[in-house]
Amino acid sequence: MGATTSPESSILDDLDTRIARAIQLSPRASFREIADVLGVAEQTIARRYRRLRRDGLLRVTMATDPRALGNSTWVVRVRCRPEGADGIAGALAARDDVSWVSIYEAGWEIVFNLRAADPHGGMELLTRTLPKAAPVLDVRPAAVLHTFVGGAPTDWEGWHDALTQTEADALGRTRIPRAPGRAPSSTTTIDRTDRAILDVLTRDGRTSYTDLARAVGSTPGKVTRRVEQLVWSGIAYFDVDLATAALGRDAIAIWLTVHPRHLAATGEALAAHPAVPFAVAVTGAANITASVMVHDTDELYSFVTDVLGTLDGITSYELLPLLSRVKNAGSLVSGDRLAPPRVSASQISPSQSSPKRRSASSRSAL
Repeated sequence: MGATTSPESSILDDLDTRIARAIQLSPRASFREIADVLGVAEQTIARRYRRLRRDGLLRVTMATDPRALGNSTWVVRVRCRPEGADGIAGALAARDDVSWVSIYEAGWEIVFNLRAADPHGGMELLTRTLPKAAPVLDVRPAAVLHTFVGGAPTDWEGWHDALTQTEADALGRTRIPRAPGRAPSSTTTIDRTDRAILDVLTRDGRTSYTDLARAVGSTPGKVTRRVEQLVWSGIAYFDVDLATAALGRDAIAIWLTVHPRHLAATGEALAAHPAVPFAVAVTGAANITASVMVHDTDELYSFVTDVLGTLDGITSYELLPLLSRVKNAGSLVSGDRLAPPRVSASQISPSQSSPKRRSASSRSAL
């Protein structure tokens, strides 16, 4: 069976979509390896990829698993006056310990992800700084208990039919492997070289090993082995950030209240759906939060009735339409594109990073 053209995006053509899907399946596959699988000239693959990245449509980054570093992870809902939403969201996006920020409900609600390296750092923001901000009406933090889906480049499977199964399998064989079933330990330590490698790969996960070695003062062989070990051990993983313009779909946040007996089954059912790139169990009255990518309200209605409606144990649900993304997977967002990556400190821990400059509007907001 041949690959199916993906018509949902007016920005990407069929070859762009096939390249983007190939990168999802193997984020560090060489242009030659992708060209061999897709049957396209290597120079064409390289040119197309560089344009996608330059235009803010696609970006490969390296991220760390919070569990490997003993970080606590929170999903925080902030109710605020709409006129203050941009300032609050911008200030949150400027923080190293916040990896994504979105504004929902016409500006009435901000939702962000907080990775706190120590309890005091997170509590200061959640219990003192945010509540004192003038536009803020309410702060509702929820600790992440379990991740059903989220933290892999293929978490969004909307392009699963862009390649044949044979092509997908071939690309899978070029991916840096992770130890089967290995859960990262919270006692894991990383050294200065690891942090330097992560600093570079957080900005561009496809940086060549030669350039990476030059940047961290090592050799290509050593940094290659270290990157492979970081992935194999579960400490880090490569992610593929896709802009809204590339996806051609809207994101809807879902908050579910589920009977504890059905919590795992509900989360696993959401994770198995190709339109759901993120689903976690959290503390609070709503004990699952997820996001779903849809073309329009008709598709959203079908998801609610045909997917949520068939799951046992859901006692209530809430849908939040996305107004705008401010930060996504560590990348700032400009409109429907990814903003150019900035030189920033390691995402490993705010306490290990140098302080970041903030704009006057960000300082006044928080």
